[in-house]
Amino acid sequence: MQAEPTFQITYTLTAWDYAAMARGLTRRPWRRSIVTVVLWLFSVWCLLAFFTDLYNPLTMINAVADSNAWLWLPAGLVVVALVSLATHWLAWGASFLSYRQIASADATITISFNDDAIHVKSNVADSTVPWASVKRIIREKDYLMLPISKREAFILPRRSFEHQKRFEDAFRYASAQISAGSAGAGDTHQ
Repeated sequence: MQAEPTFQITYTLTAWDYAAMARGLTRRPWRRSIVTVVLWLFSVWCLLAFFTDLYNPLTMINAVADSNAWLWLPAGLVVVALVSLATHWLAWGASFLSYRQIASADATITISFNDDAIHVKSNVADSTVPWASVKRIIREKDYLMLPISKREAFILPRRSFEHQKRFEDAFRYASAQISAGSAGAGDTHQ
């Protein structure tokens, strides 16, 4: 017998909801993005040093400026920097292109959760996922997201809650369940 749900919301999935999920799941900390850009720049420097036998970065910049590569190399570096720093915005934009291809596009979804699990019902599928499957909670201005993989998350739009307090209560409840699941999973491996 299923326990009475602690929280239950119903909403219709939109392209904006799907885009918010894509952005939330692909967002990285700024430090990691900066390290990625630095590694890309170091890799380019290594390649240029290998092919030109120039190791001084200033000498290398002057050589690039004097060659035919003066336009495409800086443009390529700008593209690499943008991709490294703004991956989540690229995923956000691409999600609008792929939204119509997902099975749950424009589906009415009911999400409920209690102490045992998260229950999802829609005209596409019904599923029950234990709290242990959710590793973290993503909180944004208009959404709570409960990721279950690198590409999927349960989306809880703020608009689907009766009022602000209910949204806050759902965040606290889900955070407590995820923490309890993480602590319980750690205890089983001892």
